[in-house]
Amino acid sequence: MTTHSTAETFCLHLELLDSEPPIWRRVCLCSDVSLDVLHRVLAAAMGWSGEADYVVKGQGQSLKSGEEGTLSSLLSEPGDSLIYTYAPAQGWLHKVTLESVGADQEPVPRCTAGDRQCPPEFCNGVWDYVDLLDRLGDGDDPEEIDALWQKVGYDFDPEYFDLAAANQRLQELSF
Repeated sequence: MTTHSTAETFCLHLELLDSEPPIWRRVCLCSDVSLDVLHRVLAAAMGWSGEADYVVKGQGQSLKSGEEGTLSSLLSEPGDSLIYTYAPAQGWLHKVTLESVGADQEPVPRCTAGDRQCPPEFCNGVWDYVDLLDRLGDGDDPEEIDALWQKVGYDFDPEYFDLAAANQRLQELSF
């Protein structure tokens, strides 16, 4: 969805915590979005389905799926940050840092940069994802390896980030 608003544009750095090498995105969106919209934008930029619950922690607040709040109530100046947990039971922790604030004539939301593929959503956190990558590279049991590749998709490449696909997911959001 493309929006133009009188609100300021916040450009955020979103990083999946504990991932090595880092998995991250740079996302720009309106400062006055609700936490539900923020969740949907961050999930889409990463490559998550957005169907899981979430928790946002910042400015001494912990807000869960369905609770009211806005992005600008949690971040106001460059350098401010919050913790966004996608699928809390699985533990997908992200640090969201406000990089810049300004008036922007470009359509938002949009992703401007990123690195590495989002882990498959069926993994239970970063450590399970690391284990998956190890198992995909292990040649000891070809049948198990093939079953894992079928599950993640034969075109899965953990090193690849597709900026156009991230922006396509953002454009398909409806608010």
